Amino acid sequence: MTSGLPSPDDPEELKAAIEQTREELGRTVEQLVAKTDVKARAQAKATDLTQRAKDATSQMRRQAGSARKQLAGSYQASGPLKQAVTQGIEGARTYRKPLIIAVGVLIAGAVAVRIWTRR
Repeated sequence: MTSGLPSPDDPEELKAAIEQTREELGRTVEQLVAKTDVKARAQAKATDLTQRAKDATSQMRRQAGSARKQLAGSYQASGPLKQAVTQGIEGARTYRKPLIIAVGVLIAGAVAVRIWTRR
């Protein structure tokens, strides 16, 4: 009966078989340990999701840039419309900081009122 195992009479073949079995067992144990390492798996998943988000963001920016170029190429604003758009952009840039502060104050006020009314 031949089972594929070395004969018990050949010590070198037995040692080689034992060593091979140990290596296979070691790989199996490493795989099991990797599966049970929740922290490492969570970090790997977080890294993967972060990278995917960055990739999606850069792709969206490229698409927005190309859309902006297409829009600028296909539509030439002139006269009062162009001036109004330019003034709106300049106004938004000029008053960005005060607007952000005002919104923050409004939110803080709403939170304060909400806390005050709950008492």
